[in-house]
Amino acid sequence: MDTSTGGGRLLAVSLAGAALLLAGCSTGNASAGPRVRSTVRASSSGLASPSATPSTSAGPAQCKAGTLSVVLGHARAARGATRYPIAFKNMSADSCTLRGFPEVSFFGKNYSIKVGSAATRNHGSAEHPVGLSPEGTAVALLRVVNAKKYPSRCGQTTVSGISVRPPGLTNSVRLPLSGLTCKNPRYHVLTVNAVVEGPPPPQGD
Repeated sequence: MDTSTGGGRLLAVSLAGAALLLAGCSTGNASAGPRVRSTVRASSSGLASPSATPSTSAGPAQCKAGTLSVVLGHARAARGATRYPIAFKNMSADSCTLRGFPEVSFFGKNYSIKVGSAATRNHGSAEHPVGLSPEGTAVALLRVVNAKKYPSRCGQTTVSGISVRPPGLTNSVRLPLSGLTCKNPRYHVLTVNAVVEGPPPPQGD
């Protein structure tokens, strides 16, 4: 898949519900991928999932919607696909836990219409709780297949961004990511790994 975005420093946005950030995207060298930061905010309607309720048992509670920063890291091309690290950073003063797979989907040019199938889960990556201390980061690897490898019936189309929902939460953030995908949901372009502990993607020039 031909994907890239322009360089520059991280952009930040506070989201309430479905608010979105649309940054400029351009085609070019996939090795210089996007670096975008968004913060998931809980709305007054209580969009955090029930699993986000603090636990009274041992160990940190599930991370909450208002405490995570979401960063899309630099692209790396490998074997007909491009890989992006999606980092979830704990912005609160308390430790918390993430476990499992984020939900990732492509969106079209106007950022309001989902395009193609959501990311399939790579169950070769094991699920386990990832404890995040304050400023700690969990990372999920997103793999984007080059849509040109599929036949014309896949319905190749241009996309402008992705929607990312952190594991265990109901709020999503939308991040800019330009390229091609398949409108036909039978063709799977996106694959995502479970979160693991890791450093954040590079954050600036």
